[in-house]
Amino acid sequence: MATITIKFLAIISVSAVCCKCQSINSSPGASSSWAKLKISPETFSSMEYGNFRIEIYQHVNNQKAIANQKKYFYSPLSLLDHKSAVSRYNRITKQSEMRFRVEMWNDKVQNEIVKHLNEIVGHEIKSNQVAIIPFEKVILTSNVPTEDYSISPEWTNYDKSKTIWFYLSFNDRQICDEMAAEIQSDPTQFHHLKLRYSLSSQSWQTKQTTISIDSVTSGSMVSKLLQKFENKDEIFLTANDEKKMLSETATNIRMKTFDDSEVASPDTENQIVNILKDLLVTSRTTIKEQTDKMWDSVVWNDDNYRPDKTTKNLNEIIDKLDKETQKKLADLFQKADNKPSAIKFTLDENKNENRIQHNYDANSWTQLDKISSTIAGKLANDSDSSRRVETLKENVEKLLVESKNHVQWDGEKFVPKPMQLGKINLVKFRDSQSFQDRNVGVRYTNAELSAPIKLMEHAELTVTDEWNNLKEQLKEAVMKLEKMNNELTQVKRDFTNKLEATSEVLNTTVKNLVKTNAELNNAKRDLTDKLEGTRGELEKTKTELQKTRAGLTKTVDNLSKKLNATEKELAETKIRVANVSTEFKMNIQRVSHEIKVAEGNVKKDLRETSNDLETATRNLASTMTELSSTTSAVANLTKMLNDRTSEIIDIGQMPTSCFDLQRMGHKLSGFFSVKGSKKMEMTNKNGSDTPTSNQHPSISMSSGVIYYSNSV
Repeated sequence: MATITIKFLAIISVSAVCCKCQSINSSPGASSSWAKLKISPETFSSMEYGNFRIEIYQHVNNQKAIANQKKYFYSPLSLLDHKSAVSRYNRITKQSEMRFRVEMWNDKVQNEIVKHLNEIVGHEIKSNQVAIIPFEKVILTSNVPTEDYSISPEWTNYDKSKTIWFYLSFNDRQICDEMAAEIQSDPTQFHHLKLRYSLSSQSWQTKQTTISIDSVTSGSMVSKLLQKFENKDEIFLTANDEKKMLSETATNIRMKTFDDSEVASPDTENQIVNILKDLLVTSRTTIKEQTDKMWDSVVWNDDNYRPDKTTKNLNEIIDKLDKETQKKLADLFQKADNKPSAIKFTLDENKNENRIQHNYDANSWTQLDKISSTIAGKLANDSDSSRRVETLKENVEKLLVESKNHVQWDGEKFVPKPMQLGKINLVKFRDSQSFQDRNVGVRYTNAELSAPIKLMEHAELTVTDEWNNLKEQLKEAVMKLEKMNNELTQVKRDFTNKLEATSEVLNTTVKNLVKTNAELNNAKRDLTDKLEGTRGELEKTKTELQKTRAGLTKTVDNLSKKLNATEKELAETKIRVANVSTEFKMNIQRVSHEIKVAEGNVKKDLRETSNDLETATRNLASTMTELSSTTSAVANLTKMLNDRTSEIIDIGQMPTSCFDLQRMGHKLSGFFSVKGSKKMEMTNKNGSDTPTSNQHPSISMSSGVIYYSNSV
């Protein structure tokens, strides 16, 4: 039996060797991030999905938690949606970008993981217990250096969405357009792309890297330049080519410096590029003339379309055209100065074929097509076939397009646009001895999880295999239907049993209703009897109310009499109040008179007190006079005392006579102690006499007897 092949979409893994697509960083910083999220870094299980596996992790508290509180997490899919690739020009960064979308998770994967966990854990797991690992940031990286594009070094914040957009930056718009078409048709070329995930914010770390001659010459572009210009010591690069070379070299250095789990800071590559620029670009110059010999040293992708050569070819071509076509060609290049030049490669969804759309307005493109046809007709010979003319037209058209950004019409001829070039000294690249290594400190952070980009790709499958798959699916469906039929039969049986039970309940209910009706009739009779009794009681109550009414009437009459008596008493009270008011006024007048009398007495007392105060003042003045006299008398007595007693002085020995006492300053009369020849003696001194030095009366004291003598 012949088999017919058909195509279906299958998800394949990029890696052909390893079945695990995720890798975990085991550094201390990464471990702390897993601990902060309370997720065990050890893989709990892995589920096959397509041709790769999805790693599943569990919450650290799952061992203690009850079944419905356990939590599980799975790694991101990192699945490339290659059909989403699109080329565009970013007017902010002034670069071409190829954007594409990567799927992180989807509902189907979520359900499959829940189903897988239910099979292995032994109890029910609900969808709300399963989620993607809550990483905070993601970054796109590559371990393959390239000169055509660069990857953004910035981390992208993740908001738990199902997809994330990434982009590659290109210096050449045409390459960007072509790459967008390539990723749609053959996404396996991008197997080197990898996503790195950060579970939480981390601080930057620093390490040293070395810029050596090997790291500079290991890039593909530098190798090509050394090979192509092996006989030249100096070459010149356009700004784009210079940027490509420096970027590729910086990428090589970065990849040799950092491990797989380390992600360089956004400014690291710029830092290395600036150092390389200082080391490798010796000077800058501007080339203007088409005849400049320096063109031979200018690096160009295709030398046939180098501006000096395209200018020469265009000038040769325009000379062969008629005036009208010459003007159209010149105007086309003049208009091109103010328009962006690019070729956009797109996919026509309706015709399912590739087409080229140039970024010119409709009129310019029409003119370009006509000019290309005219030039091809002028250059072709009469004997050339139509195919050759068409080929010639395509070549002319390519010449015009390639010249658009670098050639201009100056009014007389085509000339190269002024172009700034960077001068590169190839001798430095060849002489490893003269190149001095440069050490640079660069910053980086760690990624806790990394995974290669997974791709969507067409795969082959035979009809037989498809039929077998359908048979398996049908068999599974039949089993499900049989199971459902059994369940429905059981439900029918249960429903019948419930109906029979319900019938019995209804019969019982009817009997209960009949019994309840009889009870209600009995209750009605009892209620009628009670109503009759109540009617008699109401009549009796009515009679009592009438008696009460008569009593109330009598009470009202009594109250009326009491009210009249009260009004009479109130009138008498008013009279008494008037009398009290009169008496109060008389008392006020009497008190006022008494106050006036008391006021007169107080004034009299004050006058007497004032007189007493004046008398005391006079007595005080007299006392002060007497005190002054006493003070004068004391002063006189003091003077007299001073006159009789001079200042006591030291004569250098104890006094032995009245003369010594006089010398010491004693002037008063009296008895004084003096020193005798053998004992102390008392001497009598008369203050008015002046004793001689060898005479003094004395009193001797011996054996308790006092002797008085007037010694000479």
